[in-house]
Amino acid sequence: MVQELVQRLQEMANDTVNGVHTALPGKIISFDPATGLAVISPSMEYKKPDGSTIAYPDISGVPIVFPQGAGQNTSIAYPVKAGDGCLLIVSEQSLDYWMYQRETASELRFDLTNSIAIVGLFTKAGPGVQRACSEDAVVISAGATTIAVSKVGVDITGDVTIKGSLTTSGGTVRLN
Repeated sequence: MVQELVQRLQEMANDTVNGVHTALPGKIISFDPATGLAVISPSMEYKKPDGSTIAYPDISGVPIVFPQGAGQNTSIAYPVKAGDGCLLIVSEQSLDYWMYQRETASELRFDLTNSIAIVGLFTKAGPGVQRACSEDAVVISAGATTIAVSKVGVDITGDVTIKGSLTTSGGTVRLN
């Protein structure tokens, strides 16, 4: 009798923990740059009690994280495209108050509908990451244009357009 009670309590605890989402990889289905919200397909499957699996449903209205500060007056922005990998982070509580400044009746906790996404999660590193590690540099790349900042200087590959003034001191500037 006691063994059955312990087993049932363990099953209940496992069921509860299995229903708590924290983070999982996903793929961008679509992104609206005007709102900063995406539709994302989780890249995992849900295991049902009978052992079979089903795909998680697409999640809409997911905010995308971009590095920003100073009241959004400074930021690093990049294009987000369908097929990009991301990390879905599931909020402990509903995001409604944060997003819309109002309370809702939602009592969903750790629910996939309360996710935010950090874009850039891929199964393999791209050439920018490989170069950054090999040169101990920060590398920004967009197609064939790259900027690499390392302790030895700044290397720009590609065409450069300057709008505004260019001031230099103490170094060499070569313009072709």
